[in-house]
Amino acid sequence: MKRFILAGSTGLLFFFGISCSHNEIFFEYQSFKKDGWNREVAAVYHIHIDNTTDLFDVSLEIRNNNDYSFRNIWLFVDFQSPGDDMRTDTIGLDLADTYGKWYGKGISLYSLTIPYEKAVRFPQKGVYTYSIRQGMSENPLKGISEIGIRISKKMNQ
Repeated sequence: MKRFILAGSTGLLFFFGISCSHNEIFFEYQSFKKDGWNREVAAVYHIHIDNTTDLFDVSLEIRNNNDYSFRNIWLFVDFQSPGDDMRTDTIGLDLADTYGKWYGKGISLYSLTIPYEKAVRFPQKGVYTYSIRQGMSENPLKGISEIGIRISKKMNQ
């Protein structure tokens, strides 16, 4: 189980600075209906990888609005490589501090970048699949408008 807790704007500036220093090879959001993100609906991303030598950073991108009634979110991230190897990570993320102030940037729609994997090498050429499902008790989950994946080539390897 992975658990990420962001503390304050200093941490956010650090994470945003990291993402700007890389060459993005994939970035995509998937949107959810206004009535919420159903637990059975996964956001699925198919990424074609040709580069098996360089290192990459993978981040999750979350957009929420003020209708989101929790300060955290639990996600199930499935990862499948071209060789059919599959793993599932359970991730707990804090989206707001203990006073309810959102960590993301924005006014009524908050965007937050969460580092998921750092310095990853994709060992085979082919299509890698990430699938993200929400693991909260509320279903459908209101207030999460989009979730995305960003993959960036690490500079200065």
